[in-house]
Amino acid sequence: MTVRALPLLLVALLATPVPVTRAQPAPEPEPFRIGFSSLENDNRDVFTVDSNGNARTNLTKSPRGQQDPAFSLDGTRLAYTDENRVMIANADGTSPRRLNNETRSQSQPAWSPDGTMIAAVTRIPDGEGSRPIIQIHRVSDGAKTGEIPIPGHLTADDTQPDWSPDGRTIAITRRSSNLTPPPPEIEVPDTDRPSRRGSTFDLQQVVHTPRIPPKPDVVLLIDISRSMFDELSGVQGQLRDIMEEVKKEQPETRFGVATYAGAENKGNVFKRHQVLTSNVDEAVAAVGRVGLVEDANSTEVWANALIETATRAFEFRQDASKVVVIIGDEPTAENLVTGKDSVDNAIAELKRANIRVVGVDSGNAQRGLNSEKQIDRIIEDPKGSLQKYVKGGEEQIKTAILDGIRDLDVTVTPVPKCDTGLTVELTPPGPVTGPSGEDVTFAEKFTVSPDATPGSTLRCTIEFRLNNEPDVRPGRVQTVTVRVADLVEPLVRVNDVIVQAQNGTGATVTYQATATDNQNRPLTPVCTPPSGTVFPIGVTRVTCTATDARGNTGTDTAVVTVTSADREDPAVWLVTPDGSSQINLSERFGEPCRDRPSEDPAWSPDGKSLAVAQDGQICVVGADGSGARVVVRGTEDAERPRNPAWLPDGTRIVFQATNQELPPDLWTVAVQDGTPPRLLTENGSQPAVQRLAKLTVTTTATPAEIPFNGKTTIEVAVVNIGFAPAPATLTVTVPEGLTGGPAGGNIGPIAPGERKVVSGEATGVTAGEHVVTAAVGTITSRVTVQVLERTGSLSLALSASPQPAFVGGDDVTVTFKLLNSSGSTLTGVRVVASAFGCDPECAVGTLGPDGQTEVEFTIPATQAVDRELTGVVIATGPDEDAQDNVATTRIVIKQPTLTLDQHAGPLGGVVSLQGKDFPPGAKVRLGWTAGIAETPGEVTTADGTFVAQMLVFHNDTEGIRQATATPVEGTRFGEVKSGDFLALPNTVQPSYFVERG
Repeated sequence: MTVRALPLLLVALLATPVPVTRAQPAPEPEPFRIGFSSLENDNRDVFTVDSNGNARTNLTKSPRGQQDPAFSLDGTRLAYTDENRVMIANADGTSPRRLNNETRSQSQPAWSPDGTMIAAVTRIPDGEGSRPIIQIHRVSDGAKTGEIPIPGHLTADDTQPDWSPDGRTIAITRRSSNLTPPPPEIEVPDTDRPSRRGSTFDLQQVVHTPRIPPKPDVVLLIDISRSMFDELSGVQGQLRDIMEEVKKEQPETRFGVATYAGAENKGNVFKRHQVLTSNVDEAVAAVGRVGLVEDANSTEVWANALIETATRAFEFRQDASKVVVIIGDEPTAENLVTGKDSVDNAIAELKRANIRVVGVDSGNAQRGLNSEKQIDRIIEDPKGSLQKYVKGGEEQIKTAILDGIRDLDVTVTPVPKCDTGLTVELTPPGPVTGPSGEDVTFAEKFTVSPDATPGSTLRCTIEFRLNNEPDVRPGRVQTVTVRVADLVEPLVRVNDVIVQAQNGTGATVTYQATATDNQNRPLTPVCTPPSGTVFPIGVTRVTCTATDARGNTGTDTAVVTVTSADREDPAVWLVTPDGSSQINLSERFGEPCRDRPSEDPAWSPDGKSLAVAQDGQICVVGADGSGARVVVRGTEDAERPRNPAWLPDGTRIVFQATNQELPPDLWTVAVQDGTPPRLLTENGSQPAVQRLAKLTVTTTATPAEIPFNGKTTIEVAVVNIGFAPAPATLTVTVPEGLTGGPAGGNIGPIAPGERKVVSGEATGVTAGEHVVTAAVGTITSRVTVQVLERTGSLSLALSASPQPAFVGGDDVTVTFKLLNSSGSTLTGVRVVASAFGCDPECAVGTLGPDGQTEVEFTIPATQAVDRELTGVVIATGPDEDAQDNVATTRIVIKQPTLTLDQHAGPLGGVVSLQGKDFPPGAKVRLGWTAGIAETPGEVTTADGTFVAQMLVFHNDTEGIRQATATPVEGTRFGEVKSGDFLALPNTVQPSYFVERG
């Protein structure tokens, strides 16, 4: 049964319906693309895919290799590297051109936010190789506008620039190590300070002199007469120690070996055994091969040997300290070899070559190297030394040679070179000669010329040359830079500071800042960041300002450098484009991102965070280095994640990761929610985001339903919901049933998130539904306006102007506006108005469909009026609404008045006057009908009323008078008079006093 049942079961299973899984459609692409470099068919090009990883498009299609894609912030342009040349193209790869004509290798372009600059890596020569630096170039013409400097305490390779969204900072990857400079040859190599013209300031310079002359070329010139056995044996046994001790102090030391003998020793009169060499073994071997001549009492000719050494036997370095150590036990014979081998000629040749001589005399007072004072003459100029060797052991010859070299006096010659307008006086003026190894101190007084230009920069260099050398040695040049201060502004001074970091956050740094006004009175400067601040590891610019009592402000800047321990790993630095601020951000990372190699920095769209690639993970940190967290860890499918780039919404990152030995792929991951990475596209690296615009168009009508000839407001809203600005030309189509409406035209560019509204009023002139269409390119929106069937009636509107009027001023014009909104012709149209005009009626006649007309009449402003005017329009024909046939308005004509506070008063008295019902804001001139009026006697009425005092002058006309008011400015009115006023002699009492008496 089992055998038979099995086929039936299979049949049943095959007959059972199988669920079908249908692929879900991909979501609509978001408004951005991902650019990347990909190696396809052995050819590397730049590609893009949409936000879903689809629509893979080759942008470059070149047989050469293209990589390092970067899109401008507005999404319209592409930069990339084409075989070590930076290219600029349209975002779709068309119209490529070179950024510049740089011949050195360039790569890794990064756009400034405004699209005007490119930061790129340029490899510059460095010894036999090259090293990367970051330069800034103008996009329009490729001109270099800046370069990120390496801080003076570092040697570094800078790569992978990424510009912050605000354009103020560039994040870079820096591989650096601390420089260990040799001890300074001068105490204060650089000074930069402000000074006023006509002022002086003092500096002190300490010049350190070496115990052994710098970069010495030393020739050992040895007498090989039979009597020199001990001396030669000592040199042969001790030369290695001699050279190694000298090289400890001066690593660039070279030694050469030559010998001399008597004139009768043919072939050995002068012989070079070893050219100048830094190789100790070579020199020791050469001197080991030297042997003595047979003649123990030959006539020595070392003057000839000195001439040979100085002129042709050895190739001294031009910048070397040239020393000849002559070892012998007899004076020299002269003029036996060439006829010109005299001591005088030897002195001349040594002086010409600037060679100093160390004499090692192994003879005695009766017969020795200096027994005839020949060595004294030779070591006089250039200044040499004389040592005595007493036979008795190898150590003594070593001591004599080393002491001789170390006992060479040193001459320091200051050579100042100053710009016009700046001078320096040194005390002592130099040259100064003293024992080698001791410091030489110079007092320096600098004077700024009274004619120096404020705002200019003047420089002095002082070269401290040693031992009559024609050129100065490195490290012995003092530079003094003077910024000539303004004559008015305060003088502020703050100096550079270098300190060691206390921890990962940096170091608390204190510094001194001073300020004086133009009278040299002290001021208190204000500095940012202030002294006592914790400065980050790197370079920070300090700016100090001071303001004097008159509000004049002066400024000075300094650089605070905080150094840290050497790290071999790359680190992320934040630098300003001018290099004035450079911060090692990696030192501020906390766990789990601390103490890891950090590179590939990428700014978040809001500029508040950076994504950083580390060994096997990607971290996100705040712009100040805080809040470090891991957002990607390497997995079996996505190993070695790196090259992060933020998607425009700031919630996700795209990055590259490898899968074993395969080419890298692109992945995306959410920054916050911890979801695992999602594969975006295969075979891609160096992701870059192209922002796109996305416009929406919405059209509304308010109200959407209107009566015939009614009005509605059409509003078109265009919103950019994308991530790049968009050009926008709006087209609005209004159908014939409507008139008016919004006007189209260029309304762009529209920034991301921006909403632009265009509106206009439309009138319905045809009943029915009318569709208004608005479009920006292919993006279209429509709204329907419903115009109701035509209904209408005869209507009346009534107005009066001016309102109010004033007696004696402008007349009142009454206007009746008649409108026939019906579709019929009306006859017998007339207006009836009570009281003022159209009494009994004003005839209009016939008024056609949609016809309108006006009827006017004038009310003279001759008397005060305040009453209502009612008008009625009457016609023959259809009139659906009789209520709008009646209209009212109020007619107001005011009479201004003047009131005196008394009716009589003496000459010389003052009368109070009150005005009422005058035009508000009018300027009014007051006067008397008789007598003298005060000039100008004008008042302004604020609200139509005023109170004024009027003088009755002494010796004026007696009798009855009235106060008057006439218009000067503002609304017109007729002359206004007060009641009578009796002007009395000033000796007469008022009438009520007389009656009482």
